[in-house]
Amino acid sequence: MPLVPAFLIMAIVGDVTVNRVAPMSMEEMFRMNPPTAIEIARGRLGEYIISWSGNYTCTGDIYYHFNYSYLDSADDGKLGENSRIIQTQKVKLDVELDRGIAVQIQLYRETKQELSNSWTKRTFQPSRDLFASVDNLTCIFYDNHSMNCTWNITENAPQDTEYLLSYRTENTDNVHSCTNNQQDEWRNTACRGLKYNRNLIPRVNICVSESSNKTKYPYCRNIVPAAYYKVDTPINVTVNKSTDEVNFELPKMHYQASCYVYQINITNWSDHVHKVINVNSTKYVISRDHKKRYSVQVRATTSSICYRSFLWSEWSKSFTFEPDAKDFALSTIIAALVVIFVVTVLMPIFICTRFQLWSKVCQPIPDPKEKFKGLFEDYDGDFQKWINKTPILITKTEECIPVTVKEL
Repeated sequence: MPLVPAFLIMAIVGDVTVNRVAPMSMEEMFRMNPPTAIEIARGRLGEYIISWSGNYTCTGDIYYHFNYSYLDSADDGKLGENSRIIQTQKVKLDVELDRGIAVQIQLYRETKQELSNSWTKRTFQPSRDLFASVDNLTCIFYDNHSMNCTWNITENAPQDTEYLLSYRTENTDNVHSCTNNQQDEWRNTACRGLKYNRNLIPRVNICVSESSNKTKYPYCRNIVPAAYYKVDTPINVTVNKSTDEVNFELPKMHYQASCYVYQINITNWSDHVHKVINVNSTKYVISRDHKKRYSVQVRATTSSICYRSFLWSEWSKSFTFEPDAKDFALSTIIAALVVIFVVTVLMPIFICTRFQLWSKVCQPIPDPKEKFKGLFEDYDGDFQKWINKTPILITKTEECIPVTVKEL
């Protein structure tokens, strides 16, 4: 008896033989109807729409498994956060298309919890000339709900082109444009103080476009603002010299207190030694030599508990504290007083006694009563009356020599 193909079943009804085709397995259906004709089109600001064709209609537990990766990424082709399970033949992506993307799609049966056929792949890498002539677009987000962005203009950029910055948060339609641009010689190269009142966690597309060439793709960066959030500089830095506890504050907190981490820069100026300590609180007891001069500074950022930022705040103003005043013991004070007494009192006495200086140094003061009898007793110290009443006694006869004076 000849072998019957697996997909044919022989059935005899009366004198009629009927050939029936056996139902296709799910794996065979996947293999016969892979996704095809993957295309890309522009959507909203920073958004691109990936679409494809396929003869299989996804219903029930049948899905398309979609995945993409950047061509300059080490995770090329790996399944991760860029992977989606959908039942439509279209996906909207907020991507940095200038980096190039690799797209892959396959049919997927959810109940089997495994991929059921090979991938259909396509790479999209437009020429850099198709994008706005800028690069190195960077933005910083601040506590006052604003953002500053800067970018460089490439060497081959047209001289008469103006550049405009705009942003759009993912899954929204509203586009916000910068109104406070800064220029180099004549073209915009920065945007300052652009208001950003949204939460810092949802991704945002920040793009620079050429105003004179609408056909060019905007140069975009798709980022999480929290990763580029710069905390305000800590203030009110003080040190309790009794406990060596450093205290400081943040002017504002976008998150709860546990989301922040800090660094304390301790400088020993006596030995010219710097040390940076990582801390998790606005209070920290440092270790120091109380005989030396120190200063401390503090800066802050957000931790991975909430969302880790790549940026630190500026260092705070330096708080400097001098060595502690010397605390003399009672015995030291007594010894110092003894030395002073010996030097100022006992030493002069010893010298005068040793070299018999007392008689010279301590001469008696003459008493005028002994020299001038009756001056004070009889005349109350009136020297004129006393001398007129007191005869002058000549105790020795003096010889008089006559002198002749001639007139000229």
